Amino acid sequence: MNTRLIAKNATALGVAGVLAKAISAVVGIFVTRYLGPGPFGDYAAAYAYVGTFILFSEIGISQLMVQEGSRDQTVIPKYFGNTLLSKTIIAVFIYLLMLILMVPAGYDSTVKSMIIILGIAVGFNAINQSVYNYYQTKQQMYLSAGFQLLTTVLIGGLTVLVILGGLGVVAITATHLASYIFTSLLLYLALRRKAEPKVDFPQLPQMVKRGLPFGIHRIFYNMYFQMSILMLSLLTSNVEVGVYSAAFKLVLMLIFLPSLMASAIYPVLFQLGVTDKGKHQETIEKFFKFLCAVGIPISLLLFVLAEPIMIWLYDGKFNDSIPIMMIVCWFFMLECMSFALGDILTTTNRQWLRTAIQGSGIVLLFILILLLYPIIGIYGAAYGMIIVEALIFISYYAVVRLKVYKIRLWRHLTVVIIASAVMGIAAYALYNFHPVLSSFLAGILYLFVLIIWDRDFRKVGTYALRSVLSLVGRS
Repeated sequence: MNTRLIAKNATALGVAGVLAKAISAVVGIFVTRYLGPGPFGDYAAAYAYVGTFILFSEIGISQLMVQEGSRDQTVIPKYFGNTLLSKTIIAVFIYLLMLILMVPAGYDSTVKSMIIILGIAVGFNAINQSVYNYYQTKQQMYLSAGFQLLTTVLIGGLTVLVILGGLGVVAITATHLASYIFTSLLLYLALRRKAEPKVDFPQLPQMVKRGLPFGIHRIFYNMYFQMSILMLSLLTSNVEVGVYSAAFKLVLMLIFLPSLMASAIYPVLFQLGVTDKGKHQETIEKFFKFLCAVGIPISLLLFVLAEPIMIWLYDGKFNDSIPIMMIVCWFFMLECMSFALGDILTTTNRQWLRTAIQGSGIVLLFILILLLYPIIGIYGAAYGMIIVEALIFISYYAVVRLKVYKIRLWRHLTVVIIASAVMGIAAYALYNFHPVLSSFLAGILYLFVLIIWDRDFRKVGTYALRSVLSLVGRS
């Protein structure tokens, strides 16, 4: 095991991932402020439409390549070749399907123009993702991290130029197309003499069959986040889609945090899932505790300070989104709580159970939005997301208790809930201050209560303080 290479990959992925998410968040807020509810609704609708369709280009061979290629490097060329071939063919077919179905969907000319451009863009990006999987198989994740960060920087920079030039919403989508094509060209130049993809037609059907469990889970998981915006784009006006999306997309910007926290312990969980169920349970319970310590206070802070945060971020253009934010903010808390339980199923070879629950959630969300929208409008989508995520958490909990082990969760929540309540009261008392100052001071109080009260958080806090002091001492 090359520990230096592992450390290099982990550091690159962590730094690049955080930077990319930060850049995307800033640019996303900038775009939302610039466009306003109507045009932003068109923008969100087009993204939800193409984002949902392109998910079906991932049939799981890329992930299978990582699994099999990590064990035997000699099989990488045929897996890589079949991945590129199958994804290219499927992406072209899906693009044509996008163009055909956007007509009966009833979108206006602006949304159709964006779909035409974005459909090509996400096709290139889908192929780029397979190249990143190739780098993962070769244990060169630092390269894929660099290319992905470069793509984000390109999109961000070009988008800012478009906005400053006042070129409009369609031109913003063109920045994605230009960036993805440029990245594809760079990837080709980087790999043309190093990678030798080979197409193996006889093996392709078997690869598809074996890769489907990976592909279906990814489709369900990512479709789940797109579903509410996509359905609203078919049911209501672009202004209402924009009002809903401004709040929900702000919450979605935080969704990477659970997976980022999990990436450090996945190897341990996969090993313990086979060798030591007791240690696996202990690790998961601690992981659940720390995820709750992130999800509960952030959701509560977004709820208490929804109005000043939305007014500050969006310059008062999305005040109608404030009530939506006060609902969908709890989605992040529930996602953090269910994420840990879902990982129990993944790391104990029960991936299909997780996939089935996630797929059932999509169907239920579809039904709830259809039922609730005629009664309470776009609030139906917001409440639908919360109801479904709560049921996913309950389902994971029940399955884990019945099929895996008697997990103990609730005893870990007491200190987090009390500390969050103290933080919420402080945030409310500081309501009239700038939301950044209110959040910072309330957050400091929250951490203080956690560290004083709980031994695990005290250990983490002590380690973090020592690390900071060490860095300061070196400088």
